[in-house]
Amino acid sequence: MAHDQIFTLRDDFGVELKIIPVSLNLDKEIHLLHIFEEDHTVKKKFIRNELVLVGNQILTSTFSDTVHFMEELNLFDFGNNQNKYLDITEYQSTKNLKLKHNGDENIFISRSEAKAMYKIFNLAFLGYSVAAVLEKEFRFTPQLLTKTLHDNQLLIR
Repeated sequence: MAHDQIFTLRDDFGVELKIIPVSLNLDKEIHLLHIFEEDHTVKKKFIRNELVLVGNQILTSTFSDTVHFMEELNLFDFGNNQNKYLDITEYQSTKNLKLKHNGDENIFISRSEAKAMYKIFNLAFLGYSVAAVLEKEFRFTPQLLTKTLHDNQLLIR
């Protein structure tokens, strides 16, 4: 995944949106796709969506799902079997989170990794307004999201 580039696309109203991949956990290929618009007249940046990508799999495609995933990370110690994205596992008296996804390999997240990912997610919002994502979230169709990610080499075919 290219971490040093900003990719752009336009929403239905012609507003230019920028996509920046943010690594939540580089070793486990867990990334946040930070989608925002810039309004140069008011000198503000507005979050339009946040997506979680694991390897080549799109884990969340809406802002609310991404926030849900992050809260499951945050509630590591209080997890249960009703979690949508993560299972609590235990090996030799050490608790880990196991990512529920359709990938070939198991991905385990330690307590410190979960805390770090949650912190990075929150830091990604510094300097951005979230009003736009709540009022006019840029929603990807699965086809548009896949095409955009492939075109910008954020997914490997």
